[in-house]
Amino acid sequence: MSSSDTEATAPKPVKRNTGAQIKQANREKQRIFREGSIETQQHAHTYLTTWNCDKSSWKFNKARQLWIIRHLYDSSRMPLDMFEIAVRYLAESMGKLRDTLLEDAQLVANPTMAVTDEQKAQRTRVLGLMPSHVTKGDAKMQKRAKASAKAEDAKDEKDEEAKKEESVQPVEVEVGTRERAERIIDALTKPKVVEPVVGDSDEEKPAKKRKSDEKESKSDKKAKKEKKEKSEKKEKKEKKDKKDKKDKSEKKDKKDKSEKKDKKDKSKSKE
Repeated sequence: MSSSDTEATAPKPVKRNTGAQIKQANREKQRIFREGSIETQQHAHTYLTTWNCDKSSWKFNKARQLWIIRHLYDSSRMPLDMFEIAVRYLAESMGKLRDTLLEDAQLVANPTMAVTDEQKAQRTRVLGLMPSHVTKGDAKMQKRAKASAKAEDAKDEKDEEAKKEESVQPVEVEVGTRERAERIIDALTKPKVVEPVVGDSDEEKPAKKRKSDEKESKSDKKAKKEKKEKSEKKEKKEKKDKKDKKDKSEKKDKKDKSEKKDKKDKSKSKE
């Protein structure tokens, strides 16, 4: 038997998961378990209640926000009172998160919008009928299943048409889920109402102007008074300096005169 035959018949080595992949899978399982716990649910409800009632002590938490988004349509984990607070909370979101929330709500409210496989999967995920994250092994299995399904569809056209008809039928939605989606759409698309500042009405404007004028006149008077006092102090100081200078020069003149006189007297006595 040649070496080439042995190489051809030799079994391929089994590809095993690395330590990092196993750890990642375990972490994912733990996350799914935590999300389903009552303690996590209570933490999310407390997070919403604090935001609604006591914003000064409220602090943003990404994990709590993700839990709220994932369970928006689950009435068992998100009761109606908590859902209403969650809608007001998420209405303040911006950018990509706001667009994603709106797209998810539109897919839930109108199942016929889910045309592509990606949109159908997105709608199923939003409704909580499958986990939002999957492990690498699960992803590979899904990929293989899709490939085999495509091969079968290509063989039999009739089966493909039947599958299309079945896929058009929407996923069964519990009562109230569509209403929740419509409520989210309304909150995200409604323009923000800017409340008028208290005291800016046409009737109160003249009174407000008078008050401001009085305040300005008082401040002007005070400034003028301070300026006058400052100028008076300056004048007094200048006068005092002039007087001191004059007295000094007079004293010097007197001294010079007395010295000259004494010198003159001395010269006379010598003669």
